[in-house]
Amino acid sequence: MAKTLKDLFFALLNATLILMALCLFLVWKVAQSVENVQTGFKENLQVVIPLKEQVQGIRGELEGIRSALVAIRQQDGTLDTASRAQLNDAMQSLKDLEGKLAGAQSRMLEIVDNPEDLINYAITTSAEAISGQYMALRGCVPAT
Repeated sequence: MAKTLKDLFFALLNATLILMALCLFLVWKVAQSVENVQTGFKENLQVVIPLKEQVQGIRGELEGIRSALVAIRQQDGTLDTASRAQLNDAMQSLKDLEGKLAGAQSRMLEIVDNPEDLINYAITTSAEAISGQYMALRGCVPAT
């Protein structure tokens, strides 16, 4: 009886140690993944910064085009009504484009200034993907 209890104790201890080793390994792999994600975000933010500068340059060019179109519009009598209508349409399209560009620039600034939002999104997406893979591994995925 004592030998059986001793063997059960060692089996329990062995299983516990194996589970602890497995948990430590998984924690180590998750930590590595987090480091890889952080490195990837740093690299991606370095790509976004030049894009922000390019958007600012494009906004400057659009303002130059706008001022040229305004100068053309202010010429007296040299444009017929069809040309004026086309010019007004071009001005409206330019205004819409500037609005879209301003929205894109503000979103890029938001990403650069608050990278934690991007990181939170990536972590949430990764967690959902991992849980989906785990459920598929366990056979808990609904049939399609």
